[in-house]
Amino acid sequence: MRVLSLCETAMGGVGIYQNYLGGLAHEGRHLHFLVPAQHSSLIDPDLDVVTFQRRRRGLVALLHMLLRFQQTRRRLAPDIYLFHSTFALLALLLLRLSGDRSPAFYFPHGWAVSNFAEGGWKQRVVRVIEGRLSGLATCVVNVSTAECELAQRLGYRGRMRVIENAVPDVADRARLPEPIQPNTLQLLFVGRFDRQKGLDLLLQAFARASRQRPDLRLNVIGEAVRGGHNPSQPPPNVQLVGWVDRAEIDHWYRSADAILVPSRWEGLPLVIPEALRNGTPVLCSRRSGMERLVTPGATGDHFPLTVEAIESLLLRLDRDELRRMRPACRAAYEARFAMTRWRAEIDTLLSEDGPAKALAA
Repeated sequence: MRVLSLCETAMGGVGIYQNYLGGLAHEGRHLHFLVPAQHSSLIDPDLDVVTFQRRRRGLVALLHMLLRFQQTRRRLAPDIYLFHSTFALLALLLLRLSGDRSPAFYFPHGWAVSNFAEGGWKQRVVRVIEGRLSGLATCVVNVSTAECELAQRLGYRGRMRVIENAVPDVADRARLPEPIQPNTLQLLFVGRFDRQKGLDLLLQAFARASRQRPDLRLNVIGEAVRGGHNPSQPPPNVQLVGWVDRAEIDHWYRSADAILVPSRWEGLPLVIPEALRNGTPVLCSRRSGMERLVTPGATGDHFPLTVEAIESLLLRLDRDELRRMRPACRAAYEARFAMTRWRAEIDTLLSEDGPAKALAA
């Protein structure tokens, strides 16, 4: 069985997902990946990767993607196709227009309609496009229940299924590190500096709260991408770390008393299961169903996405209470976000649903 997985961008969680998929290859299943050349370094070098030119998002890059997709599918004759994120739907459309009814699965990784203002013309256009094109897939694989419910509420076409994101366990289950600075409450943010991730709101709230709580510390891991910008003058007690090597990220999670996830929209952000696997409580916004991923008082807390609500949360945080949550956080990872569950569900999708659900010619 040959499987071709295509993504228009491999940045962030989409690229990580490709690496996880690569682990599902075995003697009877060969996976091939079509990704932008500029993002190929994000993909495991041991995987079978084909690239196309994408210096920046635009019409030329999409044409390169579609041309290489046609070339690759003629060469490989895949049995199953996997399409990731919105612009990959164009390749799915091309596949169906060519008369190919092979099993094809679409992974939105967060519906694009969430990116736009409610009721605006851009949102209406995106809703029509992705809502109709998703129906061309054999099955739409949502990474969270909230993502699936959004599609159903908007009347999107296609057979919907939920396979929640997961992350591998940490290689080194070392003991919890001592705090970087004694008598401080260490907080962590991990993500891109763009509007989606909500860092702008967090920094405003932190600046207010830290005037009353000088013990608060915030380490920010990430950088500006997609038109975002690095904070020119972050508040006191905020450290801009930049991106860190994947081998180091778990140390940062374990060193934090809690991670903050103030996103405006998400699919199922990998930072949440990554934090939980390290026993780190999660403080997230009540957006995109993220509040369903944590239990207040047990594995973290959630808040309305306003500067005032984040400030109020920061002011009432108790370090000892957060540290008591750590065993429950680890247990939540093992029960819900372990890779064994994800592998079994994706394996079933490829082994059973693929051949069985092929569209009629």
